[in-house]
Amino acid sequence: MFTPDVIYKIDNYVYRLIDPRNFQTFYVGRGRGNRVFQHAKDELHFEADEDELSTKLKQIRDIRLSGKDVICVIHRYGLTKEQAMEVESALIDCYSGLTNLVSGYGSDRGVIAADDLQNSFERPIYEEPDNVNYIIIKTSNNAVQIAQGSLYDATRRAWRANLERANKVKIVLSVIGGIVREVYEVDEWYRSAEYENRIEFNGKPANDKIADIFRGKMIPEYYRKRGMSSPFLYKKNRK
Repeated sequence: MFTPDVIYKIDNYVYRLIDPRNFQTFYVGRGRGNRVFQHAKDELHFEADEDELSTKLKQIRDIRLSGKDVICVIHRYGLTKEQAMEVESALIDCYSGLTNLVSGYGSDRGVIAADDLQNSFERPIYEEPDNVNYIIIKTSNNAVQIAQGSLYDATRRAWRANLERANKVKIVLSVIGGIVREVYEVDEWYRSAEYENRIEFNGKPANDKIADIFRGKMIPEYYRKRGMSSPFLYKKNRK
């Protein structure tokens, strides 16, 4: 644990959790104080059945039961909150197989091939339809890999959002790099059984009449501007 003097001096920081059995990074986070050590404490106090543990806590438990301790590495410290968010997001892009639930801040400005970046700015921006209400969910290629290659699974779970409000919206835009990769019609929103205080949806690809409004096009700039850190966005009323 950090002493109060160290906590004061390091301020915001970005950290990695490493599995000592193979020296692979399995989680990237940011925080202040003793946040970096909190994950191991959370696992010790989690008394539910193992099936209810998150992937991150399962890995921490496996490490502990092997007789070893998670390796905690501080990657950068002395940062502002905004700097920590950018560093965290960049590191999430760099490591595959992480147990992080969501992409980092500004994921729509994340890893992308140079040619694809050029092409993305030449794509048309969809025009806001008056009669279609939707939610934008920003994910990443890394999140798709974690979801075993499934864009649908990377999009549908698990989000820190209000279930009652989400239940009113039946269209979801799956966005990577600012581009709408797929459009889903939601059958149901529900509380995640695996992740506390998060929601998920079941659904299917939307019909072409709706999907063609968005698919393959850029989201408007007001969904991409800096400072918009949430990966879960409701349609804006522009009137």
